Amino acid sequence: MKVSTRNIKQIYSRLEYLYDNFNIDPIDEKIGIGEEAIYINFPDEWDRDNSCYPVEDFMRYTDGLGNIQVIDNHSVISGNIRQTIVNFDDYHYEHLVPAIRFETDKYSMKIVNNPFLIGIVASRDGIYNEDFGVFPCSNYKAVEIVYKGERGQEEDDIMFIKSCLFYIASKFNVPMSIGSFWTWDDITDEQNDDSITVSESALIPYCRAMDYYIEGLSIEKADIKYLHLYKIIEYFSPIVSKKASYEQLNNRLDALQVIERDYEYLESIFNLAKQYQISLKDKELANTVLDECVDIALLFSFLPESIQKAISKVCHFEIKNITNISPSIIESIKKEIAGILYATRNSIVHAKSNYIDTGKECPEEDLDQLNEFMAKLCECLFVWNSRQNKGLQLR
Repeated sequence: MKVSTRNIKQIYSRLEYLYDNFNIDPIDEKIGIGEEAIYINFPDEWDRDNSCYPVEDFMRYTDGLGNIQVIDNHSVISGNIRQTIVNFDDYHYEHLVPAIRFETDKYSMKIVNNPFLIGIVASRDGIYNEDFGVFPCSNYKAVEIVYKGERGQEEDDIMFIKSCLFYIASKFNVPMSIGSFWTWDDITDEQNDDSITVSESALIPYCRAMDYYIEGLSIEKADIKYLHLYKIIEYFSPIVSKKASYEQLNNRLDALQVIERDYEYLESIFNLAKQYQISLKDKELANTVLDECVDIALLFSFLPESIQKAISKVCHFEIKNITNISPSIIESIKKEIAGILYATRNSIVHAKSNYIDTGKECPEEDLDQLNEFMAKLCECLFVWNSRQNKGLQLR
């Protein structure tokens, strides 16, 4: 399809709609009869060479812009076309995956660069910042679905997309996943020109769990980040438990100076050993470190608000008074948090079809905030480790 006397008026009308409603910058050049592509002047876009769309595609994409839909920060639907952002390694995709199209009775799907619908929504919603390298269109790759009939359930669309992405990953060894519109931390327009000197006394001695911590912070996917941070609890918990057991055993042995070594005393030694073995079980690991290594009253505010409210209700205290509540309630709070951390870990690790909710799992929408709590908890564990005698310090 080319620009013709039949469609040029409609093309200009749709361009004006983009200029007025989607923050697309107007262009001065007139569109000539016979041209085969339409240029879209996305704001702050560096890749202007690839911002031209065949006339046929432009007409398809702009058919129904008045009813455009954005779904879950990853998809845009206009008319019978859907574009869903996907993440993959560009180099491997380009060299390993052929031009591929998926066809079913309901869908026709392909991978596209510079997705038009994604670009105009990013332009409209201000999801671009040239200073941070966030461009409204060229940053994205998308799967483009053409619906062959009425659109069905969103869940069906997502299942189809993921099935196609799995096909590509399994056949061509190029992992792909559904992505999202970019975000960036607009901290300041000015460079930080401060200069500081850090002395050795301010450094926490290195241990291998610090690698898990740094890897965890670099992961964007909230559930995978959580598992990396939870590994730090699993790393420290055995030594924390051992130290607590040593102290209890020393106290028990010290008592021999004032009591008789009878069967009750010897039985108490056995009980200490049993408690130590119990503390090493998976479901007790989080409770062990919370009980021995942190002041939970000071970390409580980093928990998701929904979890704070749930715990305050179960343990019968007011959140604003947490620094002044009794030791017994603090103990209950630690156990509740430990249960939530363990249940959340299990819900991620185990297959959904095999996992039965306990009611303690962190809601998916709060997992990012729970990761902030986990990061603070891990920092406390590193400090705790640094205070131990050399023989008990983990490296």
